[in-house]
Amino acid sequence: MRIVIVPLDFSITSFNAAHYAAGMYQGKDNVRLILYHFYSDEKDAGNAVNLLTSLQTELQVSVSNIEILIESGANFIDSLAAFAHVRRAYMIVMGLNSKKPLEQRFLGSKTLKLTEKDICPVLIVPENARYIGLSNAMITSELKSVEETPTLLSVKRILQDFKPNLHILNVDDSHYLALTTAFKAERDKMAELLKEFKPEFYFMRLYDFQESVELFVQDQHIDLIIIAPKFHSFFDRLFKTQHTKKLIYQSKVPVLAVHD
Repeated sequence: MRIVIVPLDFSITSFNAAHYAAGMYQGKDNVRLILYHFYSDEKDAGNAVNLLTSLQTELQVSVSNIEILIESGANFIDSLAAFAHVRRAYMIVMGLNSKKPLEQRFLGSKTLKLTEKDICPVLIVPENARYIGLSNAMITSELKSVEETPTLLSVKRILQDFKPNLHILNVDDSHYLALTTAFKAERDKMAELLKEFKPEFYFMRLYDFQESVELFVQDQHIDLIIIAPKFHSFFDRLFKTQHTKKLIYQSKVPVLAVHD
């Protein structure tokens, strides 16, 4: 049974993420959604259970296997990480709106912090995203030192669930009229590792990574962006900088963050 955890703070954005997750896994008997709420004040527990139970009933039209769980503790991220580890979570689905971090509600301020953790893949759902299928997925990659890794295996498992058209985007300001021999070799290795998905490769010579991704998403009708440190030598710092925050906050389609 694949465990998909949806944390809720009962904001519209978090409810939307729950509906998005239910849409993704509608009719999948091998998936169990867990609606998760973290509270700090004991007096809020009863109301939280009522809200989760109501949402559970609503979503069971799409997904039959749904649990609810409320927890309290000293730290939301640590509690969620421990719970996800114990349940061997397949994915965490969280909502995020386009406001600045200081204007976010509870989960909004925690979502990016969670992507820095090596827990399980985290799907970040924009506030206005609606699940209408997953036809086109994009992996952003530097195409350096390509190899079979736990990260790539996680990505492949998720792609196998939906079987989208796979687009692999490389943005590099050194690209000119032709690819170097080194780039071609790494492209061929990536193509072999992902051959079951028949990936198409794209090379863009632009200086702004964010602008390149936005243009590509629009042109290719991308439904999902996949980012991972293993696909970028700079992502260890990118996951902790304004670049990733800008990509995630401004994206109009869900972003899947995958660690090892």
